[in-house]
Amino acid sequence: MTSSSDLFQLSPMPMWIFDTQTYKFMDVNEAAVRIYGYSREEFLSKTIVDISGDSDLDLKSKIESHTRSNLYYKEVHTYIKSDGQQIIVEVESNVIQFEGKECRLVLALDITDRIQSELRVRESAERFDIVSKATSDTIWDWSLKQDTITWNKGIKGIFGYKNIQQNTTTSSWWKERIHPQDRDRVLQGIQNHIDNKIPRWKEEYRFRCADDSYKHIFDRGFLLFTEHGQSARMIGAMEDISKRKLEEHWSKLLESVVINATDGVVITDANSGPGGPKIIYVNDAYSRMSGYAKEELLDKSPRIFRGRNSGIESFRKIYQAVANHQSCTLELVNYTKTGTEYWVSLNITPVSDSTGTLTHWIAIQRDITESRKYIKAIEEQNKKFKEIAWIQSHLVRAPLARVMALLDLLKHYEPGDETDILLEHLMSSAKDLDNIIINIADKTPVN
Repeated sequence: MTSSSDLFQLSPMPMWIFDTQTYKFMDVNEAAVRIYGYSREEFLSKTIVDISGDSDLDLKSKIESHTRSNLYYKEVHTYIKSDGQQIIVEVESNVIQFEGKECRLVLALDITDRIQSELRVRESAERFDIVSKATSDTIWDWSLKQDTITWNKGIKGIFGYKNIQQNTTTSSWWKERIHPQDRDRVLQGIQNHIDNKIPRWKEEYRFRCADDSYKHIFDRGFLLFTEHGQSARMIGAMEDISKRKLEEHWSKLLESVVINATDGVVITDANSGPGGPKIIYVNDAYSRMSGYAKEELLDKSPRIFRGRNSGIESFRKIYQAVANHQSCTLELVNYTKTGTEYWVSLNITPVSDSTGTLTHWIAIQRDITESRKYIKAIEEQNKKFKEIAWIQSHLVRAPLARVMALLDLLKHYEPGDETDILLEHLMSSAKDLDNIIINIADKTPVN
């Protein structure tokens, strides 16, 4: 049978015996010698106070208190190894009689790693709490071993989940709320990071709110590992990017409208220097309209389209609108790359940023050359019609009046059957012609 002395010496955990009066070591086991680095002789030449990292008075006061009560105690102390390293030790002790003296038998368990781990967890929790309060994002902490996710207030404030107990859910709760069209992609991506120990993960997806609506979110996480390199936790943040996604949608829609528009679109900067605004964008329609390639127009002034028939008054109106940061609409003559004139209906609009500062000008122009030609042709035709009407109402009426007068004279001659018939036909025709001329003159006013 193993003796009590053997149990003491062969214990894998450090043990020692010290005098409660002098605090001197009376005996130490092999584990204490091995772990603390002192030889047996060095131990026996020291007191418990010599290897203590605690205050001498505090340590002695505790020992005396426990000795008076003659009780078992369990406490945490700091001890110093032979190389000066301090370790945190959980001490269990009982009063014994050893070599005729009142002593204490001590079992000392090194808990330094455990305490430091707990400290790191506590500091991490404190940082998590601080970050949670300082950001508008939804912060989360996923324990992979326990399969629990702890959320900050964002899960309630942003997504409306106000009934989550202790702000904690399972990962299944999160997975179920990912949009069905995004779920496989997101879960495969995050699992790949966990399995392959890739520290940084990020993804955009839709997440269901408490009211069953969806928000677009940008989610990113950082993977934490155990001391053995295993994936242990992931800490991350969900950012609500719904507004940004909506703006991107409208931006793409407007961009599509501009690119595919049949009207020409030109965007210039708001530079008011000597050279005036410079072109930074033209769409395909404007390129076709002007005959210039897009590259030829970039960084050029819109004055490149001016020519001798563009009209001073038109450009005076444009300059005045630009100077006053106002919109303007007008028709003017532009010139293609080959010098061909073409008429355009031009609308110029200022664009300002959120502070009200002018940043760009947008000009939309429509080629109205054909409509101008059509209007001019109609005007020419109307002019001819008016001339015809004037001729009919003035030049034709005079001889017609003479014919009618002669017919009246013929009435005074001897009537005859044939003469009467002839006169009757002439008079009828003259009246019909007169009515037609009156009709034309009424419908075609002549200035």
